[in-house]
Amino acid sequence: MLLLKNGLIVRSQTFSLHQVIGNPMSTVERFSTWNIDELIILNISEGESSHDLRRDDLHQQYVGGSTQSVLRSIAGVCLMPLTFGGQIRSLEDIEALLATGADKITLNTGAAADPDLVSVAADRFGSQCIVASIDVRKTKSNHWTAYVDGGKRPLPQDPFSWAKELQERGAGEILLNSIDRDGTGLGYDLPLIQAMADCIDIPLIACGGVGKYEDFPAGILQGGADAVAAANIWHFFELSYPIAKSTCIDASLPMRPVSLGSPYFPREPNYDYGTETTRIEERLTAAKSREFLNREAFDPDAYPPVTWCSRCVYPSSSAAPLEFDQNGVCTGCLVADAKELISTSEWEERRSKLQKILSASCPGDGRNYDCVIAVSGGKDSYFQVHVLKEEFGLNPLLVTYDGNNWTDVGWRNMTRMRDAFDVDHIVVRPSTAVLKKLNRLGFIVMGDMNWHAHTGIMTTPMKIAADMRIPLVFYGEHGYLDLSGQFSMDDFPEVSYRDRLEHFCRGFEWTYFVNRDGLTSSDLIPWKYPSDQQLYEVGLRGLFLGNYVYWEANEHGPMMIEKYGFEVSNEPFERTYRTMSNLDDMHENGIHDYLKYIKFGYGRATDHASKDIRAGIMARRDAIRAVNFHDPIKPKDLIRWLDYVGMSVDEFDSIADTFRDPRVWSRLDAQWVRDTLGDPPQDTDLADS
Repeated sequence: MLLLKNGLIVRSQTFSLHQVIGNPMSTVERFSTWNIDELIILNISEGESSHDLRRDDLHQQYVGGSTQSVLRSIAGVCLMPLTFGGQIRSLEDIEALLATGADKITLNTGAAADPDLVSVAADRFGSQCIVASIDVRKTKSNHWTAYVDGGKRPLPQDPFSWAKELQERGAGEILLNSIDRDGTGLGYDLPLIQAMADCIDIPLIACGGVGKYEDFPAGILQGGADAVAAANIWHFFELSYPIAKSTCIDASLPMRPVSLGSPYFPREPNYDYGTETTRIEERLTAAKSREFLNREAFDPDAYPPVTWCSRCVYPSSSAAPLEFDQNGVCTGCLVADAKELISTSEWEERRSKLQKILSASCPGDGRNYDCVIAVSGGKDSYFQVHVLKEEFGLNPLLVTYDGNNWTDVGWRNMTRMRDAFDVDHIVVRPSTAVLKKLNRLGFIVMGDMNWHAHTGIMTTPMKIAADMRIPLVFYGEHGYLDLSGQFSMDDFPEVSYRDRLEHFCRGFEWTYFVNRDGLTSSDLIPWKYPSDQQLYEVGLRGLFLGNYVYWEANEHGPMMIEKYGFEVSNEPFERTYRTMSNLDDMHENGIHDYLKYIKFGYGRATDHASKDIRAGIMARRDAIRAVNFHDPIKPKDLIRWLDYVGMSVDEFDSIADTFRDPRVWSRLDAQWVRDTLGDPPQDTDLADS
């Protein structure tokens, strides 16, 4: 099951907190390569929602802004039976969704508002096409109650009598969702499922609460459901569906065998070369002619204004996917609050959880490395190696992707790690000529010269681990969990191909660049991710250490300086006030980050200030001043990069301007202008209170 809100896939917690996962098309594409048996998509948007991916630097975009346009795009990459629900109120709605690409529809609030709709729809389209959805929670009086309107309004009848009525009216299946268990990872509400299974004769699909693979067979064998579904867990782990299915088969449930890879839908996207060439040429033509400056899109009244989190300084235009609650607080702050509540004893439990993983996966026999650690030259890399080698006693292999953008201090830190920790270290250094081409192409295609680095960092360590049959790869923090609160701290998300392709590659896989600027498939080997068969056979997992170990960069940075001689920058950065963060890649803190500002109106200082507000070491007023000073600065490393790829300043500026988000930028008196976050009054400065 996937939950769709305002055109994006979200993670749900007890029907109240929704955290953005990302693009539904890339998720459904991944499901198609997993040969999933059936897919349910529920549109949980409230009222008339605007379905818009917004970002011009992503490969996948919607055509149109309606629910039907989103469904049409999803159906185009969906190779499994598709059930669609949400905001369906009439027979015409059902007919339109079926015509657009749904195989079945599911009714919830619409059925409660007009129970005859179920009867009429079943007569018109057949009971096999109509799924009735029932959301249930326990009241304070310990009674199960059915709710509609996204869990906000209770129904007068109990869920069991309501299910019987829906069955009598012609519904072909019941989809039962536990609001109490939603997003908790505590497993299905088995007594609820049992009670519902006892009172109906049509198939029952159970959902809500899956946290581990063993929950799936329990829902059928102990709960009595005919089928089981889940939403959040598919976003946490690599090969989650094949492994879940294997778990069910091992429990003797009759299912079709696990099948990795689809002959009809390869995992790596096939791009239409002609279409993509036209897309690139149109951007270069617009940049050269400057015609885009006259687009009506940059009318300041055409879009709602950018808003900011009421606690930190993240804007609604954030490149990292986030949501705001009713008080205007972003999901990044909400997850930071939850993290702050994790007790010392719970961190110890998380360490024990990690130790169990290590004990089950690490050979410890001296014949192979225990794990791979993805490292650069940063303080977080030092901290990862310190924890895993010195505290857990592992024999790690360090792996570094070399993007040829090192600062002097970053290079020294990286090369010192081998001796500082007495470990083996592999540095993968792609061809400089290839890197120059990817720098230039990445900038023109998606406004990011560091595509090669983002993709390489998430590929090279996994690739080496797969080739050497090392089952664990460690990264530091999960970036989007930390920045924007994409997941709960209880989700323990891991590295996945879908996340890599959508968020790190922006939908542009290595296959996109073949035959561009003379690049061949052989040139692009460093960016080729391990096959699903390799991942499955090795049992390869990419873990984020920050899920298991208390992580606060402002604390462990000084510790790495004291213990291992880690160096910070002697020269202040132009685009942020920190001197020990992101100091290994000159462009990551520099011109790459400036492009984020061009596209979305904010930069690295916003990232750092928001983290420091959440950590309680910076007042919001001071953060605003730092952001407004640093974010607009055009850094001097641009000169190095322009010489590196052979481009002029004017050419760079004109191409960069084509990526400006019209929700952020407007054109006034031949100048780009944007709204900024001004100093708040003293009594509204939440960080000071």
